[in-house]
Amino acid sequence: MNKKQIAITLGVMCILLTSGIIIQINTIKKNSIPNSIKTSNNDLRDEVLKWKEKYEKAYLDLQESENKLEQVRQEASKDNNSFAEMEQELKSMNSLLGLTDLTGEGIIITVADNDNANIKDEDLKDELVHNTDIIELVNELKNTGAEAISINGQRVVSTTAIDCVGAVITVNGVKINSPFTISAIGNRERLNGITRPGSYIEFMEEDGIVVEVKKSSEVTIPKYNKVMNAKYMSIKK
Repeated sequence: MNKKQIAITLGVMCILLTSGIIIQINTIKKNSIPNSIKTSNNDLRDEVLKWKEKYEKAYLDLQESENKLEQVRQEASKDNNSFAEMEQELKSMNSLLGLTDLTGEGIIITVADNDNANIKDEDLKDELVHNTDIIELVNELKNTGAEAISINGQRVVSTTAIDCVGAVITVNGVKINSPFTISAIGNRERLNGITRPGSYIEFMEEDGIVVEVKKSSEVTIPKYNKVMNAKYMSIKK
């Protein structure tokens, strides 16, 4: 056998060997694909069954909670007097928290910037109402027995912030402008003591701020209209 015949024979053998390898690889792929799909389907089915079990358990827990709640309602309805007392106590607590609209006697304070005041004029800045002025008035009202307070319709609660953002005052995150109306419910004669000589109101008037205080037999204060979230406190067990 000469060199040419040897080269042809080796070439044919390489082609046959390569073809055999390709056929074997394709056969392995064909056989493995159904197995991988079968495994994937089994995993998916197991996952669906697990979630179905979780859903059924959650649904049973919900039904149990609803049944317990209904039992409590039935027990409460057996004694109408007790139920009425609990409902009244709940209303009182909501009133103290600021979650209900209120009306009663009290005073209404109107505070306004001096018409000649200019925020760019250092000499006239004191004639503008600042958030610190509002805070001082609110504190004085609390000290004189105010049971509920609002500022331009914003209810003052334990979490209320009275801030100053540039030249704008915000209450509960809401921008308010001059004139500022501070409403307070309480004994109107006692609350009116906020106008006594040497009071903060007198100090504001000396600076040129316009202040008007009016006693009223019917002051209306709206409820707090935002969500009250407690981030740091919890009930002690």
